[in-house]
Amino acid sequence: MTEEPPRNPPPPDIDPEQLRQFQEFQRFQEFQRFQQTQGTGLPPALPPGTQQGQPPALPPGVPPAVPPPIAPPPAAPPPAAPPRKPLWKILLGSKLFRRLVYLVVVLLVLSYFYEQYFGGDDPGDVAVDSGGVENNVTAPQTPYGNNGTIALFYKHVGTGDGGQACSYFKDDGPEKAFAEAFGESDCKAAVAKLKSQVTDVTTYRQLGFPSTMRTAPASGSVEVSSCELTVRNGPKLGKFTLTKQPSSSWAITGYQAEPACP
Repeated sequence: MTEEPPRNPPPPDIDPEQLRQFQEFQRFQEFQRFQQTQGTGLPPALPPGTQQGQPPALPPGVPPAVPPPIAPPPAAPPPAAPPRKPLWKILLGSKLFRRLVYLVVVLLVLSYFYEQYFGGDDPGDVAVDSGGVENNVTAPQTPYGNNGTIALFYKHVGTGDGGQACSYFKDDGPEKAFAEAFGESDCKAAVAKLKSQVTDVTTYRQLGFPSTMRTAPASGSVEVSSCELTVRNGPKLGKFTLTKQPSSSWAITGYQAEPACP
């Protein structure tokens, strides 16, 4: 019988010089990959026995080297979303909102000045006396205070509203006495004359009452002297007698001039 050749023949002997050249070529390839990643592009010196772009001959039985896979670069993170503006900044940046604010401010200012200079009496503090003999009197239900008969009389003198101011007189007697005290023929003419002496309407109408005039009168008739009041930026108007009417309003029923207060 003939002997069969061995199925797995032993590998031939490897030339040490060829193995060394192959290992140097592997290191050369690794260095080339490193240069490519660094962007230099400068090739190193080739190992002896090799040509540019060609690997050295492999020794018998040595498999070719397989380069490791190159991992793709990591993806860039998505950009961060911008922070949301607060509501008050959005409103301030709105032209429509700013125009509405300006309109409200203008309306409030106009309303204030209209009330100061042209506003009428407070309906809650006004009553109509329909039982008088001479005429009907429209007057507040208190003689004192900022909404009382005297304070509103000063207010209408300051604005030059003679029709409203003179309506607080109960009859012609005290009304004529008031006009003559300031050298005029009727009450409305006296109010027009006094209006020219008022330098500031707002402060003129804000009278200061003494402590004795801060509570409701104990009787149905009281006297209010302008000399006892704090009057600013305008003339003092004399002494008034006020009488409570059946409708609880306080009308001017008497007047005396006060040329000079002590």
